[in-house]
Amino acid sequence: MLSDRKVLLGIGIGIIIATSVMLESKIRYTMSKNQIEQKARSMGMQYPEEIKVIDNQNGGKR
Repeated sequence: MLSDRKVLLGIGIGIIIATSVMLESKIRYTMSKNQIEQKARSMGMQYPEEIKVIDNQNGGKR
């Protein structure tokens, strides 16, 4: 069985390697607000003002 020291050393080295890989890969978001809205609408987004509410329980009154 591996000694505790070797296990901790392996975990530490793994964390360092994973951190360096994550720091090297940068995510770039270059979408404009208009492009974001168009993408969201293609996925089904709607504004509350665009939705008609029909309230049958109160006779249409709020």
